[in-house]
Amino acid sequence: MKIDFRPAKLLLPLLLCLLFAACNRDKPIPPIAPLEGYTTTKQYPGNVGDESLEDWKKELKDIEVVQIKSTMDGKVEPALFYESKSSRKKPLLVVLHSWSSGYLQVPSIPFALWAEKYDWAFIQPNYRGVFEHPEAMASDMAVQDIVDAVDYAMQHADIDSSRVYLVGSSGGAMTALVTASRHPELWAGVAAWVPVFDIPEWYDFNLYYPHRKYNKQIIAALGGEPLPGTPAEEEGKKRSPSTQVHQAKEVPIFLAHGINDLLVPPSHSIRAYNILAAPADTISKEDMAYIVKEQAIPEDMQGQADDPYFGASDPEVVFSRKSDNVKLVLYVGVHDMAYNATLLWLNDQQKPQPQPAVTQAK
Repeated sequence: MKIDFRPAKLLLPLLLCLLFAACNRDKPIPPIAPLEGYTTTKQYPGNVGDESLEDWKKELKDIEVVQIKSTMDGKVEPALFYESKSSRKKPLLVVLHSWSSGYLQVPSIPFALWAEKYDWAFIQPNYRGVFEHPEAMASDMAVQDIVDAVDYAMQHADIDSSRVYLVGSSGGAMTALVTASRHPELWAGVAAWVPVFDIPEWYDFNLYYPHRKYNKQIIAALGGEPLPGTPAEEEGKKRSPSTQVHQAKEVPIFLAHGINDLLVPPSHSIRAYNILAAPADTISKEDMAYIVKEQAIPEDMQGQADDPYFGASDPEVVFSRKSDNVKLVLYVGVHDMAYNATLLWLNDQQKPQPQPAVTQAK
């Protein structure tokens, strides 16, 4: 009997192609190292608030816009999503846009490039967009949008649930702290740069700067001026880390603030740190006031500037302290966020794995 080998010959190239694709899909992950290029969001080309899908596609062709339905009110919100389709379990990086932008905020691109390089999944949800209407500004719906974005990534990628990270700056950092407070079980690490700590208090601060747009946005989001005793003040407190960040004490949290920040004073991060830190490690009101007024570190806090996550090209650290699960870094700089310090710290964070039960031999 003559055997026809032609089907096998046709099948062999297909098998080799599939094998090559599988190998290529799970290409080796390089050793962790700082990204080259832009150090902080202020240094990234353009303005911090710039939004452009075209810019995203230029840098990361596999980034996609996905639509996520809210489990709270059914509204569909967009998000940027990337995952490599590799077969390995991967960390998830959730990045929150800042106060005046939406989900296409361009300076987040280096975070996505890190995800591509080290095989992390990345998602940047819209969570109701610019903070200028009631659904936005760390509302219950906005927080749920972030949780829904995590669920979406879990359903569409093989995510390592012990390595789910949350990052934000300014309004995004404020929302990150609120979300960590409401859902501490989700996060292996949360990085919050220059966060607003208390919305009504920041409203009062901005009364000295009438040219700024933020107070009009706060009034629009809260339904009125957050004056003492008003429903708007109560709503503002409900959306602020000041009233709830204590619920995130079990979450590793990285707080960073520029001592020259005139938009959101460094006292905002220090106050969040004081709630999360051990009592012996807190920073006094006198030292906090000195930092805000003098834009310098008081004498009794000097000599604590070493931090392993900041390199020579990063902002200059003038104070760094870790206490319990919180880390505070104060640096020479303004309202900004550094990529590498954030990512290198997050990479070291992982939730403890549950230990298998030990059965006693009979």
